[in-house]
Amino acid sequence: MKDLKSIRDEIDRIDERLVKLFNKRASLGVKIAEVKRAEGKPVFFPARENEILQKVARLNKGPLHDKAVQAIYREIFSATRSVEKDIKVACLGPEGTYSHLAARRSFGSLSSFVFGKSIDSVFDAVEKEQVDYGVVPIENSLEGPVGRTFDLLVNSPLKIYGEQYLSIHHNLLSRATGIDKIKTLYTHYMPLAQTREWVTGNLPKVRIVETSSSTEAAKSAVKSARSSASIGSAEAGAIYGLDMLAQRIEDQSCNQTRFFILSRKTSPKSGKDKTSVVFTLKDSAGALYEILQPFSKKKINLSKIQSRPIKTSDWEYAFFIDLDGHEEDDDVKWAFEKIASATRTVKILGSYPDTRA
Repeated sequence: MKDLKSIRDEIDRIDERLVKLFNKRASLGVKIAEVKRAEGKPVFFPARENEILQKVARLNKGPLHDKAVQAIYREIFSATRSVEKDIKVACLGPEGTYSHLAARRSFGSLSSFVFGKSIDSVFDAVEKEQVDYGVVPIENSLEGPVGRTFDLLVNSPLKIYGEQYLSIHHNLLSRATGIDKIKTLYTHYMPLAQTREWVTGNLPKVRIVETSSSTEAAKSAVKSARSSASIGSAEAGAIYGLDMLAQRIEDQSCNQTRFFILSRKTSPKSGKDKTSVVFTLKDSAGALYEILQPFSKKKINLSKIQSRPIKTSDWEYAFFIDLDGHEEDDDVKWAFEKIASATRTVKILGSYPDTRA
């Protein structure tokens, strides 16, 4: 067996090669950015990054897990972009929220994050060009749609530029020495709803205090007595100095939140795209059937149909659809032309790379 020094010497030699390769890769990235700018193309192109992430997972032979390799590459992307351009991203704050984690997963930790107090403030920051992109939650696999995001998309000039799926894992965070010491639990309503069975079974007598976000819950637990705890991400615990007394306490393991990446620009075609549309129907029999028929005829898959009450009119609804394909595809264009006669309004919210595994 090799001795410790010889192994460390080999690691040092590998690190030396890696640093040179990282910088060589970054130099090529800068050249690509120059070509993109000359052609009027955006620096951030999620479809290309997704393609690379899938490729490195196929190339990976271990012992590193595929997700670990992909996490390394996300940071390489972020580091390369930081040489090309300082990308500013708005998301729900403060630091450590699930929205922040989704933004960091999309753009890497070296991007500049601007933390908003509400979904409205994220939209506002992108619309006013204070940031390049915004990241907002659109739906959770257990709790359903985020209504405010749907409502703002109807009237906003912004486009959906991309999407991100984040697996949500809740943890019990505290400075207490054990679960039996906890008397007060700070939590946002949604994590509480997703951990209700665990909380009832393990903290039956705890006083529950609702907060505006999971991060606010963690901050409250830090400021309060050591007998306080919060429900949140492992990252939030690390940021605010809380220990994990229990991990993955969610009642259902299949818990994901889908986020939209917002931009003032339209995402380029990737070859595997998704389009989101909102429309309102004419008040006539069979109107919804007339909408669905053209998509069926062209064999365009509708992966989602969601109705949402129109706030300015009683008992009228807007319909949100996700469909496979890009708005510039011939079949998609044809379908939109056909549904025009059965709708009062149609708005394409954006076409973007489909990242659902």
